[in-house]
Amino acid sequence: MFRRAGALVVALALSACGHVPAKTMWQLRHFDPMTTDAGRLRAAVAMPKEALPQKGGAKLVLAQARKGGADKETLEIVLEEVSLATETGLAAVKPKKGQELRAFRIPPAELPRLAEAREKARARAAKEPGAFEGTLSIGIDGCRVEGAPLPEEFRVSTWMKTAETGEYVTLLDDVDLVALVGAEKLAAEAKVCPAS
Repeated sequence: MFRRAGALVVALALSACGHVPAKTMWQLRHFDPMTTDAGRLRAAVAMPKEALPQKGGAKLVLAQARKGGADKETLEIVLEEVSLATETGLAAVKPKKGQELRAFRIPPAELPRLAEAREKARARAAKEPGAFEGTLSIGIDGCRVEGAPLPEEFRVSTWMKTAETGEYVTLLDDVDLVALVGAEKLAAEAKVCPAS
């Protein structure tokens, strides 16, 4: 069985999945990461401009392993940025003051590789029912300015659009990652932003 993407991750991302609104869980009730039209999957993030990820900082990860962690197989795909001017279904996407918005998709050239990995995962699960667990997650790794003081707050909003929703749905709504995980841990986990 595959777990749905609980949250987009920023730095320590997965610790934030308890902050997904109940309305979003309802909107995603028909979303299945193993059957959804991957070409229509989108992820959007709003965060302080200086911390936005560089190229390669947004990734999709499909993982499957036996219960307990053995025989793990992982597929990682670097996402590409999409133009907001051509995006649809953005009604729920409302960045807060001081945040900059970016949206990402699976590159079309990577869709066959994802389809092959999903088929392999399905076949393994069908051969040994109940033996495997899986996850599909989208990670957007922010960065930190080298030598900058620890932030007092670091607010992030994230959204996801699927073929099932037809529009972006809110995953994290202006969540302060400093309050969630602590400034020191956040700074330690975040990569240093490349010099521009």
